[in-house]
Amino acid sequence: MPGFNDEDDDIDEYTDEDDDIDKYTNQDDDIDEYTEVREFDWFTRIGESVKAIGIGFLAILVSFFVLILNEGQLVVKQVAQQAIPISSTVVNNQYIGKLVSTSGVITSSETLGDHLFIKPGKYIALGRRVEMYAWVEKRNKQVKTKLGGSQTQKITAIYEKRWLLVEHLNEETMSLARNDTSIIESTKSTSFLQPQNHQNPSVTIENAGYKVNAAKIGIFDLDMQSFQLPSGASVAQAFDAMLTVPDEEIPTPTVLQLSNNNTLPGAKITSEYNYLYKGSGTLTTPNIGDLRMRYATLNTNTNVTIIGMLGSNHSIVPYVHKNNQRFYRIFTGTQSQALERIKKEEHWTWGVRFLALIIMWYGFRVLAEPINIVLDFIPIFGSIGRLTTGFSTLIISLTLTIATIIIYHLTSNLLYIVIAIPISFIIVGILFRKR
Repeated sequence: MPGFNDEDDDIDEYTDEDDDIDKYTNQDDDIDEYTEVREFDWFTRIGESVKAIGIGFLAILVSFFVLILNEGQLVVKQVAQQAIPISSTVVNNQYIGKLVSTSGVITSSETLGDHLFIKPGKYIALGRRVEMYAWVEKRNKQVKTKLGGSQTQKITAIYEKRWLLVEHLNEETMSLARNDTSIIESTKSTSFLQPQNHQNPSVTIENAGYKVNAAKIGIFDLDMQSFQLPSGASVAQAFDAMLTVPDEEIPTPTVLQLSNNNTLPGAKITSEYNYLYKGSGTLTTPNIGDLRMRYATLNTNTNVTIIGMLGSNHSIVPYVHKNNQRFYRIFTGTQSQALERIKKEEHWTWGVRFLALIIMWYGFRVLAEPINIVLDFIPIFGSIGRLTTGFSTLIISLTLTIATIIIYHLTSNLLYIVIAIPISFIIVGILFRKR
């Protein structure tokens, strides 16, 4: 293997070819290339595709789960818009057990910090979002199928240094997939094509969320244990209101402006972009493994709206709808602003439906791939097979997605699992028998 020469601070490029076939190095002032061509015979490819069938079934099951969760959330959000508005300063015992909404100032006698950098302050919730400066591998794989079903793969890797959210470390993402070309981005340095000199260190500080144990809105106690802790997404929303957060997560809408007044001794505050910094470099010239952090809060005495069930003893607790679908949320602002946000979130339902469709389609295509590889014995037949199975599995996936949505809303229970999942496999069996 050729030596590594990192002469570009941000990008290195490798092209990887197998020792059994060919190997060469192409080096100039900025690029050090290593080339590998991998050969897979027909029977090996068939075996690998058969092993992947389990992944196909799993993807289909995941798509149904996503649809279940999404449609359930849509129903409960529609119910939430019918919540009874009540005053936060008046006893309303006649509505005990009902879904209600109330607005007022949220208060707590507690203080909150993160025990690392932020001093305890008058916060209801506090979130920390962490990024690490790390290596990213973009791997380009070009495939050529030969007569007889064997396949040649040429792989090229480009390495970049980039700020990454810590929750995205050790991930692989497919950004392009065609019959002859695929591009995968990976931050999992242990599986890099060229791991030498491209290792990402372990994360020493994670995203974190904190909340007080007790809080009130007017005369009503809140069930703080039922709220999820703020995540990195909640912090990000403070900087970009267009982003979304999980439904039962406490919002942190206020950017924490970092200063010596609210940070513990030793915290390194950058002069730009309101970051805390930990590492050997600087924000403008970072080193691999350096961390930068932002914070957001829900401050005490913020005007909020809560929607939930009116409980006994002047409390508002989670509302449970059919199929154990819960609704218990805090929104910043008035009741009308909270309802407006819920209505906007209904539009996101279509995005999740599309995601479920893509996952299901992927699963069915994995199931069909052994047939396509058998047809690859004559490459043109394999190409025709992928075009045919790609279209037919898309139609199957679209039909099942629509049917699942309709059945769910007609029955309003989980019976559709018993109906939809067996139907998917029956249709696939009928289709392939016809082929």
